[in-house]
Amino acid sequence: MRVPSLLVIAALVGCGDATDPAATPSDSDAVEVDPDASSDGSPSDSPPADVGDGSKAPTIDSFVATPAAVSPGATSKLTWAVTGGGTLTLDGAPVTGTSLDVAPTATTKYTLVATNGAGSATATATVTVTASTVPTKPITFSKNKPFTVDSGTVNYVYVPDAYDGSHKTPITLLVWLHGCGGFSSGDVWTVSPGGATQTWITLAVGGQEGKCWDVNKDPARVLAALADLKTHFNIKAKGTIVGGYSSGGDLSYRTAFYNANLFAGVLATNTSPFRDTGSTQAASLAAAAWKFNVVHLAHLQDTTYPIAGVRKETDAMAAAGFPMKRIEVVGTHYDDAGAVVGGTKVPGTGADIATYLFPYLSSGWTSP
Repeated sequence: MRVPSLLVIAALVGCGDATDPAATPSDSDAVEVDPDASSDGSPSDSPPADVGDGSKAPTIDSFVATPAAVSPGATSKLTWAVTGGGTLTLDGAPVTGTSLDVAPTATTKYTLVATNGAGSATATATVTVTASTVPTKPITFSKNKPFTVDSGTVNYVYVPDAYDGSHKTPITLLVWLHGCGGFSSGDVWTVSPGGATQTWITLAVGGQEGKCWDVNKDPARVLAALADLKTHFNIKAKGTIVGGYSSGGDLSYRTAFYNANLFAGVLATNTSPFRDTGSTQAASLAAAAWKFNVVHLAHLQDTTYPIAGVRKETDAMAAAGFPMKRIEVVGTHYDDAGAVVGGTKVPGTGADIATYLFPYLSSGWTSP
């Protein structure tokens, strides 16, 4: 799911809540009417539908699949409303009633036909079957405590209480990248509140502890860490979000632009979409396979990434059609909790990340 294609700027001084997670879309499939289609299928034990008197052709008022996307073998309910149908068939087999449960093993388009003496009507509903995300190489782990996973790079992982330890239920993943001089071993705590608050697994990519990222070489390190983690934990197929602070934000943007289909969105802090990414604005925008969601947190007194430049580059993303939300708050490039900036005591950079970015990890963003 995506936040609306509209730039929203929240200028905040001191405190406030600038979160606005997007809503969850309907799982139903749209009705398509095709009077010439044909079909076959299986019967229902439900009560008969309205058969009408045959004086005029029937109409299919609705035909939907809920949910419209399932894992292989999982159940979806086909539901229909018909006016004036003498007989009903689903994929060629007679059906009665107003619903039928189906459990497809592959993506399937179902065809409903209503017929009486005056004519017929046809509608279709598709159930999409997604690939299994159950991990092929599950590992022993402890919840609510960081541990390391080696993907050729030593990475830090935090698994919350919300994760299904049987590995049957997928969960959102946050791939987080530290700033220059930062450490993944420390940042994994910054973006992992734990307890009931955390609804995502954190992957803090390692390999540049205490250093800056190489925006030309390190995307490969990020992708390798992501691919490896998916073999150990059940990660939502379209639910990976990448984010970072400063240099980590640079790498997040670079990686997301050039590998957009892997990411549902970007959460960036005190960075800029193009300036230090090793790619031009035009090249990055052209590289993106889809316009992913972005929430960009900027400190107004940041002299490393001055707000004027950040506004220009994030505005360019919004103008290109990316769902961009920029949140501006008082602060410098990095602030400890309680630091005074321009006469205002600020919560600190870590607290700002928690307040303004964490809510979007539960917003239901998905990639194509």
